[in-house]
Amino acid sequence: MLGFKYYLFSPHFVADAHLDKFNQVYETWKISFTDVVESAGGKLDPDDFFRNDLIGAITYNNEVVGLSTMTMFDLRLNSSLDHHYIKALSPETPQKLLRDRQPRLISIEYLNVLPNWRKNHSPILWTEVLIGLGLKLMDQSPADIIMGTPRTDVKVLQVCKNLEAIEVQEPILKMNYPCAVVIFPKQTQRKFKNSTTAQYVEGLWHSRIETGAKPFTYEVPNKKAS
Repeated sequence: MLGFKYYLFSPHFVADAHLDKFNQVYETWKISFTDVVESAGGKLDPDDFFRNDLIGAITYNNEVVGLSTMTMFDLRLNSSLDHHYIKALSPETPQKLLRDRQPRLISIEYLNVLPNWRKNHSPILWTEVLIGLGLKLMDQSPADIIMGTPRTDVKVLQVCKNLEAIEVQEPILKMNYPCAVVIFPKQTQRKFKNSTTAQYVEGLWHSRIETGAKPFTYEVPNKKAS
């Protein structure tokens, strides 16, 4: 799409051909969120990048446009319930998701569009596109929902609502920022209200570059006979 690409990286294994691009995405994440977290009196933990299942990044030629990180949690697993991402929620929220038979969720975290590509510099709503690509991934995966915790002091929450997100509890405090808790249920034929967003989501998803493991698929490894 005219120089734009969407990468889905596994942070645990990167093909040789994409090492430089992955390191560029990681450095972009580290620089951006060190500033965000430290300006609120916190300290960024680089381990929080590595523990994700997938890193999604949009690039334009040699420039990073935006990125997000994604992890799958299964609320039927005690190890998921003990993870800091889930423990930050109100206890009632995982319980309700389990009652609603929505145990598998993909968290979308550390979402960031770089300053040169934000709304006042670009006609394309790249935040919508990034989230939309995550939704495409979730719709084709075993997950039931995507969960996000957008900051309420910026406009990401409104972007989420434009994409049909549902607030499921009161806001929480993350990294000293107030954050809403929203979910996006699965859809079989997802549509986007903004035609430009739809065009870029569909185009980038169709031409996506996947490197490393594919944890969000229905594929099951072949069992070897004992």
